[in-house]
Amino acid sequence: MEGRTLMFGVGATKAGTSWLHRYLCDHPQCDLPVIKELHYFDRIDAPHLEKELTRLATVRANLLAESLMAKGRKAARLNARIDEVEAWIDVMKRGAIEHDAYLAFLGRNADAGTRLVGDITPAYGLMEEAVLARMAEMAPDTRFVMLLRDPLDRLWSNLRMMAGWRLKDGEEVGEKANRLFDRMLRGKEAPVIERSDYTGMLTRLGNVVSKERLHIEFYETLFTPDAVTRICRFLGLDVADAAFDRRVHASPPATLDPKFAPQARDLLLPHYDYVLGLMGDMPARWHQNREVLT
Repeated sequence: MEGRTLMFGVGATKAGTSWLHRYLCDHPQCDLPVIKELHYFDRIDAPHLEKELTRLATVRANLLAESLMAKGRKAARLNARIDEVEAWIDVMKRGAIEHDAYLAFLGRNADAGTRLVGDITPAYGLMEEAVLARMAEMAPDTRFVMLLRDPLDRLWSNLRMMAGWRLKDGEEVGEKANRLFDRMLRGKEAPVIERSDYTGMLTRLGNVVSKERLHIEFYETLFTPDAVTRICRFLGLDVADAAFDRRVHASPPATLDPKFAPQARDLLLPHYDYVLGLMGDMPARWHQNREVLT
């Protein structure tokens, strides 16, 4: 890691982390794994490790099956992806004892021009302070990037994504997503509520990561030259061209039932106020949705 920056992208879910991952993967001064969301720090210990190894084995098997029918450049990309997944499985099998294997994996394709390696896993924003502190000490120059999206928009996008995963024959995404919203308000979708807790995430990060090592960017301004310039300067990179019109893993469209917005007030309003106090201002979309909730 000498002479290189180690970056952690810590969230939030459905806030543009996939787009940022693609941008940095394409950047000539970066070496990021093709695998987004390595989930090293949140799944390396029991009881999560065995389940994660099973999931990775399934990913590998699916890639192998797809590669059998592929040709040319697609076959080459799939084979490279299979090699990376296999290398990552080897790292995870070592468990939490040997973090050197994790760092070696992050920099395994680095060359003399590589300034930055990293791991973008939004779930790291949910880690306890002790874990975040350990992450911050993993390299001489470790930096964190957190992307924030309007709380109501982020939550609704998250639920639409989940609805798409759980959709059964004859169901529509909008109907399913609104049912999930109702379940969440009744306390039956706890992980979704955790991912909405900007106050907790930013408080834990602020307690263990110095201000000069943490960059916060809003999703609503992310797809602009100014935001990319800020991120690159923070990470010590030259500014490279970006595909601002590219959207990655967009959730299926659906309309939130207006009756739920007032019910989400107690859940989300404190996070609007916390971010406003921390950042001094918020994008217009945040102010608009905050008014809806009040």
